[in-house]
Amino acid sequence: MGRTFITGDCHGSLDKIINFIKKFDLKEGDSIIVCGDLALAWRKDQKDYNYHIENYEANCNGVDLYWIDGNHENFDIIKNWNCEKEIYNNSPHIHYCPRGSELIIGVEVNENHTILRKCLCLGGADSVDKFRRTKHLSWWEEETITEDDIKDIEGNYYYVFTHCCPYSIFNPNRIYLCTLDNITESNAIHESEYMLDKVKDNIEFEKWFFGHYHVNKELENGKFQCLLDDFIELK
Repeated sequence: MGRTFITGDCHGSLDKIINFIKKFDLKEGDSIIVCGDLALAWRKDQKDYNYHIENYEANCNGVDLYWIDGNHENFDIIKNWNCEKEIYNNSPHIHYCPRGSELIIGVEVNENHTILRKCLCLGGADSVDKFRRTKHLSWWEEETITEDDIKDIEGNYYYVFTHCCPYSIFNPNRIYLCTLDNITESNAIHESEYMLDKVKDNIEFEKWFFGHYHVNKELENGKFQCLLDDFIELK
């Protein structure tokens, strides 16, 4: 079993993933997890994501890519996928993790011993700039985390992977997380963050990773970590 890394938003391009694979010579058996906003499925047709899938398959060196949805995804396309297979159209190495699904990763302690970690995958977030976007073209109402998404989530997880973070984490740390220009609190919607507070109160976990806020930052003494361009190896 190989190594597993986690990173933040890709915004429609897998260049940073491919560059990381090549720079550190990752290979088959290794994995990378993206905390939402992969955003390859954006246009109504298949032109964009077919190109990026083919590019990834040609350059991924067999590395598996797992991703949760963010707010910048085309949910009209996503809802037609066979989520039971968790495969991103026609790619054997790109895997979609639906909301509330579990991912088991192996962490190598030494060459003779591997520990399995149970992880919670829960995509979704609210576009703080939806007021300047167009429904079913540049934003989708399915982006928001709902009560139905979280109703069955309970128990113990080692890692939690989300796109936004719980509101109780966002609110005291907004000075670090409010990074987009021309966005004020009067525009902001926090419904998904409120849903994640309910999840946070209903589970036990060791560490929570998220993206969405376009910054690399550890919060709450490292219990929560926001990712953009950083890659963190999971141990």
